[in-house]
Amino acid sequence: MDTANNTYPALAFPTSELSAFAIAIDCFIISLKSSDLIHFTPDNTDDFPNWLIAHNIPYIENKKAKKEEPTAANSGSGWKELFKNQK
Repeated sequence: MDTANNTYPALAFPTSELSAFAIAIDCFIISLKSSDLIHFTPDNTDDFPNWLIAHNIPYIENKKAKKEEPTAANSGSGWKELFKNQK
């Protein structure tokens, strides 16, 4: 991997135009400093993220939101009571 080079083979943008990246399976979603998003599938999916990180391009992780447990206020029991009494 050539980390000294500011361009990656087949990627049409130099590192100076890259803002951040995320990974979805083998496809990279790259945010450009122009606010555009591009999709890129490199020839080597192991080397490419290392190349991005070596050039200080931030990796945006997909963090799942914590699931909220239903509370009495939003459990829907009020709806059940409403329909139960309409016979």
